[in-house]
Order: sequence, then C-alpha cells, then structure tokens
Amino acid sequence: MRKFHFSTVISNKYVFKSIVMYNTLERHCRDFHLYALCADEEAHRILSDMHWKNTTIVRLSEVEDGELLQAKTNRTHLEYCWTLKSAMLNYVMNRYPQAQYFAHLDADLCFFANPEVIFLEAPNAALFLTDHHNSERFLYTYNLTGRFNTGFVGCKNDPLAYTAIDWWKKRCIEWCYTENKVDAQLFGDQRYVERWPALFHNVHVVQNIGVNVALWNIEKYQVSLRNGEVYINDNKLVFYHFSGFSIYNAKEFNLSWFYILPHAAVEYIYMPYMRLLSQTIETVQRRYPHFSHGFVQKGEVPDIHYFRI
Repeated sequence: MRKFHFSTVISNKYVFKSIVMYNTLERHCRDFHLYALCADEEAHRILSDMHWKNTTIVRLSEVEDGELLQAKTNRTHLEYCWTLKSAMLNYVMNRYPQAQYFAHLDADLCFFANPEVIFLEAPNAALFLTDHHNSERFLYTYNLTGRFNTGFVGCKNDPLAYTAIDWWKKRCIEWCYTENKVDAQLFGDQRYVERWPALFHNVHVVQNIGVNVALWNIEKYQVSLRNGEVYINDNKLVFYHFSGFSIYNAKEFNLSWFYILPHAAVEYIYMPYMRLLSQTIETVQRRYPHFSHGFVQKGEVPDIHYFRI
C-alpha cells in the first residue's frame, strides 16, 4: 500500500507548470502515485511522452460519467476543469483505494519539501484543508473566494472522507462557476469545503504556514534561505502555489500582474521556479516546437513584475 495517492487535473494551458509540479514532487516525496487527468488530448499526448515514474496518465473519457458530461454543456472549459478536481479525487479514491492518504494537487504548485509533514500534523484526521492565510491587502477576498484554498485538498483513507469527497463532487456538478456568489457563499469548487467543519467531524485545518504559500499571503511572512532550504518565518516551505504567474515564452515571465512581490520571495522562490519552467519549456519544445499553450501574449496582463532570465 502506498502512503499517498495524489490526483491532479491538467489542461494544455498547464502542461509546462504541471511538469514542474511533478518533478519537484518526485524529488521530495518518494512513497506516492500520481493520477493525472488530462483535460484535452494535447495534454494527454505530451504528458504521456514524459514517462513519469509512479504516475498514471488518465484520459477524460475514463472519468466522465453522465452527470459530468451534462455539466460540461453548461459551463466554460475553465469551470469544467474546476468541476473535475473533486470528480478526479473521487475517481482515484474509488478506483485506486490502496493508499493511506489521498490529496488533490493543483498543477501550478511547486514543492520545496516533503508534503508528508501536512499529514503528520494530524495523522488520524479525515480531511485536511489549508487556510488562505491572507495578508492584509487580501483580507477582502475571504468574502469572495472563501477561507480555504482548494489547490490542495487532502484526506485519509476513511469512510468519512469518502462521504465528504463524494458530497463535494455532487455540489460541483450542481454549480461550479467563476462567479462570486457572496450571499450564497459560492465560488467555483472552492467555497463548498467551507461547509466541511460543520458537516463532518475530524476536519483538520493545516497549521504549518509553509504549506500552500502564495501571492495572497507571502507579503506577511519573512522569507529566508537556511542551509539551502527556503523558510517561511520558522517553517520550511513545503509547497508554493504559483497562482497569477504568467509565461510569455521560455525566457520571459510575469510573476504577478497586480502587485510587487517581496524581494526575498522573488530571489528564493520565484527565480528557482522560473529556471525550472524555462528548462521544462525548452525540453518540451524540442519535441513539440509549435506547442505554446499556456503562453500569454504581452499586453494581455500588465507588466508589473516582468522578468527575463
């Protein structure tokens, strides 16, 4: 039995970022199997050529049931990919149950340490959620996108977890859109999990601030490098969520189009990520020279945090 079965959803726009996610996960976490759902045939073709260890590349047709196919007709591709997050985690838990823990991982994560520490906080918890830990300028977003971020959603191999993930899947099929319904506490797949602490017992909110660090909380932390490892205050950085990160090409990037990031975060977190992405893009484009999905045209977003490496 594996320690971890991870799931992720990857469209062609996230191929480059997903390769970095996998490579850094594989570097830091050994006892896992990743199930990668490809949201289109192009992503499936390229990722199948990667020959990742401990990974199963899954076609959309393997996961889609009648309810998902119906949902597919009434939402955008992005919204459907959000819908698929809970569906894919549910699929993995039921199809490949031989693991102690399960978790959904967004494709734009990058690992700096072993994610096992997340589960060691509360080994017997059924469900694991990460608070946004919003910095002051992002506090208003709690009311829009919710308390928890579903770039990571973890659970134990436990009957209660199966019930909760199935419940999440059903809610996302009913409604999963980019609209912020503040009064109804709805936003995509994300705000449903806010109900979990009231609906289910044994929900653990991860305390380690080095987990799911992102642009919405990084400016309230002290970022440092100690013995070659990145720290967030006094916690090792486990993984960073590169939401808002734009790729122009293999050498040009926009770290965040709406505000300037702290210098230490750029030096110790973003620069290493840019180098990994650059290497990844060059590797993929040697085999697929015309593949550029996920690139943003200059001018589409403000060049507030432009970098060339």
